[in-house]
Amino acid sequence: MSVALIELSPETPVPLAAAAPPPPYRYRRLGLALAALLVLVLGGAAPASSALWWRLGAVPLPAGGDFGVTADRIYTTDLEADPRVVTAWQTDPVRRLWSIKTTAGEDDPLVVRELPGGLVTVAEGDGVSVRDSRTGAVRWVSPAPVQPLNDRIGVIQQQRFRPGTEYDPESGDPGRLYGTNGGALHTEPALSTELRGVELAGGRQIWSVTVPGSVFTAWPDPPVSGLVLLSARKLTLLSPATGAVLRERAVPRVDGRDPAMGEVVEDMVLVQFGDFREGGPVIAYELNTLDERWRQNRSDPAGNSAICSGLTCAVGHDDLTVLDPRTGTSRWRVAGADVFSLGTDSALQVEDGSIPLRAVSLDTGRTQVELAGWREFSQVNGGDGYVLRRPDKGRSTAFGLLRPGRAAVQPLGRIPGPVLNCTSVPGVVACPTLDHVEVWAYRG
Repeated sequence: MSVALIELSPETPVPLAAAAPPPPYRYRRLGLALAALLVLVLGGAAPASSALWWRLGAVPLPAGGDFGVTADRIYTTDLEADPRVVTAWQTDPVRRLWSIKTTAGEDDPLVVRELPGGLVTVAEGDGVSVRDSRTGAVRWVSPAPVQPLNDRIGVIQQQRFRPGTEYDPESGDPGRLYGTNGGALHTEPALSTELRGVELAGGRQIWSVTVPGSVFTAWPDPPVSGLVLLSARKLTLLSPATGAVLRERAVPRVDGRDPAMGEVVEDMVLVQFGDFREGGPVIAYELNTLDERWRQNRSDPAGNSAICSGLTCAVGHDDLTVLDPRTGTSRWRVAGADVFSLGTDSALQVEDGSIPLRAVSLDTGRTQVELAGWREFSQVNGGDGYVLRRPDKGRSTAFGLLRPGRAAVQPLGRIPGPVLNCTSVPGVVACPTLDHVEVWAYRG
């Protein structure tokens, strides 16, 4: 399932509070949760191992650092070092592979991401260095983050702003702010956006497209093939190989408003006309044909912060309605809970942002699996399902696996002591402690 947020149009800002304090990422050094963002395509003696659950080892975690995990790598970041340091570790068996110093500044997000073909990108100021994931050696340097379109080609997106419009975070001035994929903020929208298709292996440019203003881009999974580009006036599907226009249609103004934002869910792109989380008109287009399928006018959620992840939803004042993405019709409603996708036929309901309540039918909302007693969850990045956690005997933590279509949670095993903020990928769970990351393997 492919999901992406939309932020676009020369008139419409990134959804940041107009009169709020400067953006939260400027305060990363206040603690681990705000210290850094590490994103991947993608988080005493141990009890006896089992056929489903066994310990791989521990990776040192610098004080105030962060980490990310893939099926065969752990990446740790030392945010207190000057310059900052990224270290790569093999997971099975656990061993250090390489360590590099970065040029990321004190207030820059430090992002590490794996690409196809044995590559990894490391943030270097506004740009990234593309490195060999086995050795850390630099293959090439990009002036902006690289998003893979397929195993061979990636896209670089850069916005051009009028000089003198960069926002001063020390000022705390109110007003609309406009973001870039490199993290800088501006007080005016972009003049234009350039998209460049590049070879992931060496950075050679294959194609280039420039459009006026800011745009939204997404790269849905097959069978839809192409790069989705939404500007203030057009919805376009580009060829990843050549940048050529495969399909295109005009996007109208609705109630005097240009398209502002939205999301891609499955094979539909939902375009919202209006400011972030303020309701307003929505039009759904089918990506295969770019034909309009439905439209509706959503009410103002009036501050309801309910989360809908990987699904099509309408957030109201007191509840959240799960919609059929093909027709826009209501499937079911829930109050006081967030919803997350769980395979193609189920959803996960969550309370207070972290407590899993139940797995339900995507069509009807009826309970499929009760999750009473489980206290936390982490989505299996790059795979279906969720790893669940709860306190167990003594001070240990028990783990279970919630899979789509299963009638119950599959017990995995335990870790001695309490843990928080674990990260899961297919086959691996990593949990931070005060000074290291515990790495466990599972089969399920």
